[in-house]
Formats: sequence, C-alpha cells, structure tokens
Amino acid sequence: MDLFLIPNNPENCALVSINGVAHYQVSTTKTSHGQRDSKIQRPAESEEDSIVAEIDWGNWDRPTVVRSCPLVRAKSVSVLASDFLYKKHRFSSSRYFVGDDTIEYRWKFVKGVGCVLMRDDTKEEVACYSFAISKEGLYAGEKKSRLTIQPCSVELDLIVVSFLIMLKKRRQKGDGGGDGGSGGS
Repeated sequence: MDLFLIPNNPENCALVSINGVAHYQVSTTKTSHGQRDSKIQRPAESEEDSIVAEIDWGNWDRPTVVRSCPLVRAKSVSVLASDFLYKKHRFSSSRYFVGDDTIEYRWKFVKGVGCVLMRDDTKEEVACYSFAISKEGLYAGEKKSRLTIQPCSVELDLIVVSFLIMLKKRRQKGDGGGDGGSGGS
C-alpha cells in the first residue's frame, strides 16, 4: 500500500492512497503557550472512533507524549514517545518498537533510500518512506513523499503513528528527512 503525504508535512497532512482516498488526516494545533499538539485520525462514524493517536510534542524541558495510540488503548493513559519508540544504542538514529504482534521493529534512516521500517529479527522490510516520482495513479508523473507499506502482521495504525513521529523528530533536528533520501545511520 502506498500512502502519499499531501502536503509533505508530517504535522499537517493527509495520507492519501494512489487513487486519491484519504486514509489518515494529521492536524496540529499550537496552544497559547506554544505547545504543539497533533491529532492523527482516520475515517470513522464518530469523532471518538476516528482518533488513532494524539501527540503532545515536547521541547527541551518537556518530553513528547503519545495518547490514544494503538499500543495505549485507554484514552486516559499516555506514554512517553521515547518509551514507545526507543533507542537501543545511545548515538544511533534508529528507533525500535514492539508491535501488537509482539515482534520488534526498527525504523532506520538509510542514505539515498529514505526511512525504512524492518522487522528486527529477520531484517525484512515492512515499510519505506521515500520522495520519488509516482509512476501511476492520481499523482502519476509527480514527485511526492510516499510511505510504502508491505503486507505484514503489525497493525497499520502503529506503522503510521511511529512513522510520523520519526519523520517529525528528524525534521525538527534539521537533518532533512524531507526528501526521503537524506540521513545517516
């Protein structure tokens, strides 16, 4: 499944399939105190059922918190983003999470490719974010940011939420990430 970021902004975008159907909507608001809060939603019958996750973006004195995430089912419970997407090695840019299928996954930025999600045990690619010319569908011939997700056992919502956090944090650090091909380890 290919999901295009329209526009190419992980804080305010729609994730749209090749035929133009919006599968997710990301909207971010800024409070009077400068705090940024994002809501990730998918089409549903009610507002409450549409919420996939809510993210309160942190800063130097306050950590990023994730609520209503696929791994945090209770609406009143939240988890630190650093616990949800954790590092195994201090200086690595890779982030790990354990999926609803109890398998550990790793997001990694690969130079010249983009951001890749793989099963940590088999190194099998699950998803890849890139910035390339689309060959078919509604965006044929246009260069677009795209998240390509392979059939897998982990919940799609979990892939999307973890991807959006990875991309936002990468761009926040000023490491690029906008072209899908920059980055390091």
